[in-house]
Amino acid sequence: MELFGNIGGSDHLEGILLTDKTASTLYYPHVDNNGWWTGIVAYNPSASACTITITPYSAQGIPLAPSNQSIPGKGKYVGTVSELNLPADTAWFKIDSPQPLSGFELFSAVSENQLAAYAGGSGPAKAGVFAKVEKNGWTGIAFVNTEADAASVTLTAYADDGNAVAAQVLPVGGYAKVVNLAEAIFSQDIGEATYIAYSSDRNVMGFQLNGASDGMMLDGLPALGGTN
Repeated sequence: MELFGNIGGSDHLEGILLTDKTASTLYYPHVDNNGWWTGIVAYNPSASACTITITPYSAQGIPLAPSNQSIPGKGKYVGTVSELNLPADTAWFKIDSPQPLSGFELFSAVSENQLAAYAGGSGPAKAGVFAKVEKNGWTGIAFVNTEADAASVTLTAYADDGNAVAAQVLPVGGYAKVVNLAEAIFSQDIGEATYIAYSSDRNVMGFQLNGASDGMMLDGLPALGGTN
């Protein structure tokens, strides 16, 4: 695995698993500049240079101005959202490349007490599982619809014994993003829930952030694979 930390100042540490997975389209499902910074990496493992297309979207699914960047062989497209000059209302974006790439995101509170990483996993899917609902803090959930047509996402919250606690249908517009605290997504009480499964009629990216109540821990996790 690869670890990220700081030298001096407040203490934080996060890691991502090393993988040989690459893809010609990378999805970055969460961009947050409201009290947070978002760092982005796309790595070209090939010896040949490539030109990538970055396509950002607003939370409502409106395509924003795309841009092209060249990545040298064995090189990186890397920086914070502000450094990379993405449009101010970017809620998520994708990178298309003629050659397979790997990539990830880092999220940190501006206070620098929390740091989380997100690596893309297996890409969009019609089902998945958010494996942990944080009991000593909060759990935020984000969905990005990677298709043009609106998605209907059905979420079911479960207790450890496998009994369903609550269910909710969540609409996500074409290319749109929905993000909220887990308990705010459900109209029923999910206080007994320890994990959440979902199924969708469109391909979506599911992503969760878990934060500690004392502000000292933050984890970013892609949804685990599920069956629809």
